[in-house]
Amino acid sequence: MRAYEAIFVFRAEDELYKQGMELIKNEFDRVEAKIIKEDDMGARDLAYAVNKETRGHYHFFEAEIDPLKINEMSKAIKLFEPVLKHLFVKKQ
Repeated sequence: MRAYEAIFVFRAEDELYKQGMELIKNEFDRVEAKIIKEDDMGARDLAYAVNKETRGHYHFFEAEIDPLKINEMSKAIKLFEPVLKHLFVKKQ
């Protein structure tokens, strides 16, 4: 297990944000990741339009994840409709 920081940008509507969070947490459970810290950063304007959306709801996670599962997790997250963007960064 290695420590990672992850940021997710969801569609700004509350219902889609909640649906997206449920999908993300299920994905963390599926790969047996341990969530250390999470922070709801709220809805903000995007720097540029993503899928014709100009606002997004940001959520930050710090988690311990098996490095071999990151690509698998990232591929699955790309298919989630409520998620506009995501990024995983290895912590030093």
